[in-house]
Amino acid sequence: MKKTQSFPLLAAAMLFIVACAPSYLGKTYAPTQNVDIYMDQADIKKPYTIMGNTETEVMLKSTERTQQDLIEVAKAKGADGIILSSSEEVTSTSASTSGTEKKGKKQNEHNSTTTTSTSKTKKIKGVLIKYNAS
Repeated sequence: MKKTQSFPLLAAAMLFIVACAPSYLGKTYAPTQNVDIYMDQADIKKPYTIMGNTETEVMLKSTERTQQDLIEVAKAKGADGIILSSSEEVTSTSASTSGTEKKGKKQNEHNSTTTTSTSKTKKIKGVLIKYNAS
């Protein structure tokens, strides 16, 4: 009985891990051990080629841990460097309105309340680069 109860929990955990994993689109080379980290493209002094892009959402992990995950993707894909940036995107906005109306002989009273909530997602992105051969 415990096996059937733990299966939905295991499936949910696996889905969450996959959803939090960095995505990558681009070329792949032999893995590298060292990746130079840049915050601005203008800081790169060597000629290079952009090989791809990676990104992930900052969810339960710290920003530093999420950054390290992207660096590990860069190493695995064979990048010599990564240009990091972060963004915050509005993923959903919801509003609800409620009201009360009281009618008297001479007065009409109307109270209304509007509540708006916005959900934001913070993402860290990386542009993977490969230095050109000299």
